[in-house]
Amino acid sequence: MKKVVCFFLFLLTISLAATGNAKTVKYVELGLNQSQFRNQECKSKIGPSFGLGLDYYPFESIHAFIGTELLYQNKKLLLEDKTWPSDLHPYEAGWVITGDPNIGISYLEIPLQLGYSVKLDERSSLVIVSGYSLSIAIKDHTKNRNRKMRELTPDERGHFNFDYILLDESFVSSSKNTFLGLRLSCNRFFLLIYYAKALSITKDIFWKNIEGKIDTIRMSFAFML
Repeated sequence: MKKVVCFFLFLLTISLAATGNAKTVKYVELGLNQSQFRNQECKSKIGPSFGLGLDYYPFESIHAFIGTELLYQNKKLLLEDKTWPSDLHPYEAGWVITGDPNIGISYLEIPLQLGYSVKLDERSSLVIVSGYSLSIAIKDHTKNRNRKMRELTPDERGHFNFDYILLDESFVSSSKNTFLGLRLSCNRFFLLIYYAKALSITKDIFWKNIEGKIDTIRMSFAFML
């Protein structure tokens, strides 16, 4: 919790510093993301992302900057042919449920990034960025596809190897990530391509013990304000 508070205080410091004489770049972005579990097989799907960004150049003569964004991302994945018990206590379950968890999680993401801008010509530039982000889960939209049930045989009861078990309460955990990205700008428009690698495990998805590290590729178009 202390680290999170310090993170937000640091972001506030950046915002206050940006009101001075230093150069700032503000932008709005709209794009797509594609996510995948690193530790298990799944089908990656495309979800929306959009938000606002701010870059702060301490000295205009130096092309390095520090920046932050406020992003909404809906990360989507599909797990296929998974099983879980019909009861909170798997050894007492009389039925097995089979289905395809169609995962969709909405995040509020706040990155802190360092970047360097390389001028290509009078109108365009290439920017390299890297940093750290905190993704706060705000809603779990996961649904089950192709749901089926069958009764366990007497020999299977208490011994069936379920893929997941049920949880009596669930709230998807937040995620910490590192990322690397490129921006190609022309006049007031630019294209962003980012790859985010999860540092922490996302847990408790869909009221089950579904968990894993979710890596994400994001591509967006942005317009400078």
